[in-house]
Amino acid sequence: MSKEDENINLVTRVRRFIKKNKGSIISLLGEISNLKEIGQGGNGLVYGGVQNNQEVAIKFLVEDSRKSKLQRFKAEYFNINLLGDRSNIVNYINYEEMPLEDGYLVPAIIMKRYDKSLKDLRGDTSEISEETLIKLFYFLINTLDKIHQNGIIHRDIKPENILVTKGIEFILTDFGIANYNPELYTLKAKTERKDRLANYEFSAPEQANKGAVPARSMDIYAIGQVCQWYVFGATHRGTNRSRITDVFTSEEAEVIEIVINKCLYNNHEQRYQNVNQILEHIEEIKDSRRKVDPFEEMSILNDVIRATCPSVSEGLQFVEDEKYIKRLVENINKQKFKRKLEFNTGRGDSDFSKLTYLGNKTVLFDYREVKIKGIWLYINSSYDDLILIETEENEPFIINGKETYYALIINDEHIVGSHHLNSGYVEIEDEVYSLKDVKVEEYYRVNDYKYISIGTKFHSSIIPENDSFLYNLQDNVSINEETVAKLIKNLRRNKHREVGYRL
Repeated sequence: MSKEDENINLVTRVRRFIKKNKGSIISLLGEISNLKEIGQGGNGLVYGGVQNNQEVAIKFLVEDSRKSKLQRFKAEYFNINLLGDRSNIVNYINYEEMPLEDGYLVPAIIMKRYDKSLKDLRGDTSEISEETLIKLFYFLINTLDKIHQNGIIHRDIKPENILVTKGIEFILTDFGIANYNPELYTLKAKTERKDRLANYEFSAPEQANKGAVPARSMDIYAIGQVCQWYVFGATHRGTNRSRITDVFTSEEAEVIEIVINKCLYNNHEQRYQNVNQILEHIEEIKDSRRKVDPFEEMSILNDVIRATCPSVSEGLQFVEDEKYIKRLVENINKQKFKRKLEFNTGRGDSDFSKLTYLGNKTVLFDYREVKIKGIWLYINSSYDDLILIETEENEPFIINGKETYYALIINDEHIVGSHHLNSGYVEIEDEVYSLKDVKVEEYYRVNDYKYISIGTKFHSSIIPENDSFLYNLQDNVSINEETVAKLIKNLRRNKHREVGYRL
């Protein structure tokens, strides 16, 4: 008899026994009646019923062909019950081996029954709730933090394994393929190399690899996929992910979007490595969004300018030497601005998260390369301090003999065309790689503007009211001290509203 036949026969045997006994079964804690099948998956057959006037669920182990399955089944019950705090974790009532016909014993876990699963909750309505999303997000973070600190990695976070109470509280269940720290748990859940560990849609990419070492970052990846699925009804793979903030626009949704984005990195090293890192990042994000003192922010940038070129205290300075460009980048990165710095070309300002010096007087604003001829620096009244970058034309990438200004750099060394973002794959030295399995950096070398100002959102060179002065400057092939002095005078005409209130 094949293992598959054994599995089918055991499922049939349980169903037949319950039907023969008119929907009831006797457990060590008393009769369970009104049994109805409510689910089947993997190795478990689940029934709902009533015991002592309370709704319960029974999960039968219907795959008995390997001892490892039984050991994992026992570990699920006993190890979870060892947790001191089991709030938001399934309430396992008892483990026992229930007698069927002919004295055959089937392993079973009796647990509290909950109203529905997250999958059912979303299927019940076409509308999604921001309140529910926020509750789900923090439930996942707090519950995973709890089990991770207790040496448990779930490895199968998905909507079917998140139960929902009638009051819309979430419960984590099904620890059937969880990994338990052997230093904390004597009953281990052994897995074999051929075992399929988790659901493809929600599990981290590395879980598909045989022998992958269990890590907290696997569960953290699932946080992102579950929240993505709740909002859009589908998980995300590849590029061009739909953003949570396309649906919800509150500050809380913006925080969740930022966190989800990092949770979903295909490279596990780029994700959060533990929940504490998520909590710290959330606090950093919220702190940066809190009301800031504009003069404190501008004072920090004033210090950056003076530390970059001390002679700026004598008046307007133009610096071309590479050391000043490198120093400016280093000084900006050393400071902790509460809000992102911004750059302005006269066509509207944009913020940037990352400033990187690439060498050869070239700076990377997030993914945009800027070749710098020199920098105009000026300090005075904080709000009209000026960092004005004079740029030079970038050379294009040469890929397969063709010029392009937009490229991908793979694993810090291979330059390929940006069209690979559409296919999701890249060929390097006759080997094809998925973009999710390699380090991918986008580089954009098109620069339509000769002059770029950098400042906080409160600086006069950044506010929209002064865009025209910067935009008109772009027509100049070259500028001099007189030109920049006139620009500074014009920028003083308008001030950021919050600066004006304080003056």
